[in-house]
Amino acid sequence: MLAVKNLFDLGLIRHWALSNENAYGLTMFCLACDRLGVPRPVCVQNDMSLNNRVYEGDIAEAAHQLGVVGLPYGALSGGVLTGKYLDHALQSDEGRPLEASRMRAKPNFQPRYASPVSLAATAEYVALASKHGLKPLELALAWARDRWYNGGVIPGFTTVAQVEACVEAFKLEPLPASLNDEIDAIHERYRNPSVAYVNKELVQAAPWLEDTMRPKEEL
Repeated sequence: MLAVKNLFDLGLIRHWALSNENAYGLTMFCLACDRLGVPRPVCVQNDMSLNNRVYEGDIAEAAHQLGVVGLPYGALSGGVLTGKYLDHALQSDEGRPLEASRMRAKPNFQPRYASPVSLAATAEYVALASKHGLKPLELALAWARDRWYNGGVIPGFTTVAQVEACVEAFKLEPLPASLNDEIDAIHERYRNPSVAYVNKELVQAAPWLEDTMRPKEEL
């Protein structure tokens, strides 16, 4: 914190922020700021999406009480929530070969986004978006944008077409309450599927998923 204070004193920064923090860490940083006469962080950048709503727990409440807003990354779960990895016949994404997309080109980089349960949840969000005349990308970004605890959303893109698609998503009107209710219903069934609470390897294997998908008479 003293190093951050020095940057302020030198006039090199106007604001600063945190990333990948929990409620305890955020609170301790803010208390240290108050004690040392350093401006508090203005925002916290955590991984958050339809498939990872962990931020809505204690961290959102702590941030709100401390005057810090959310600025999430991963709102599209590494592109998974666009639905492009569900269509096995899809060969390109906005003019770029699908094989060049993150989860195909670098499957071991942040594999949590494409875990079996994450893909199962994504399929339901994709179907919900279609039901309401939205693109899956629009549903995911507009939902993240509308969260009361967020001051903004950090999208990721690698092509001009993806930039344009993200801009159009942010132009949408706030999602209606009825649609948010349907989103919450899917969330209750697939609670934070891209998060591994104890065993990452087990989440990636998801051996229980096959049983949940089998007809009841076979169980």
